Amino acid sequence: MTEPDRLAEVRSQIDAIDRRIVALLAERQQWVLRAGSLKTDEAAVRAPARVEQVIAKVRLLASEAGASPEVVESAYRALISAYVSLELDAHRGAASRSENPELLLQRALSLADQGDALVATSELSQLLEITSDLPLRLRAASALGELLIASARAAEAEIVLAAAVTAADGAEELDDVDQAELERVIELLNRVR
Repeated sequence: MTEPDRLAEVRSQIDAIDRRIVALLAERQQWVLRAGSLKTDEAAVRAPARVEQVIAKVRLLASEAGASPEVVESAYRALISAYVSLELDAHRGAASRSENPELLLQRALSLADQGDALVATSELSQLLEITSDLPLRLRAASALGELLIASARAAEAEIVLAAAVTAADGAEELDDVDQAELERVIELLNRVR
């Protein structure tokens, strides 16, 4: 491969690689969904031992390919989290997820309490996408912020928490419980800034 001389050429090469990556992700998604259809319950979908097996494998592949194992691990953890959520959607049915966001919040909090931060983070992120209920958003943002901070993902936590504060700023009036939750979100936000 010849070395490009201009930024536009470099960006063009990156764009071409992105097209190949997205095509491979689409292919991987089809296989993930196929595997998900063969699993009998949500525990089989989450499969934390399999997640760690994949992470160990891709770290080794990254080292062999001259890539940063840390970057590859981070990318794969995000990828796996998204695919786990996709598989869980297939098991639960996407409609039921958006019908009862309070149950989704309780399930995510329960998962976090059980130490399954990966899936809890994914579920809380999805909840923030589907609900406009401010009290629920504040509780989800607070819980997600704490999980992200604990996972050394302060930049992501800052984005989530700042969005919750912005949403609350536009609210008419908060009751005492919601105000306390907003203060918790602000406290977390200040910690990551």
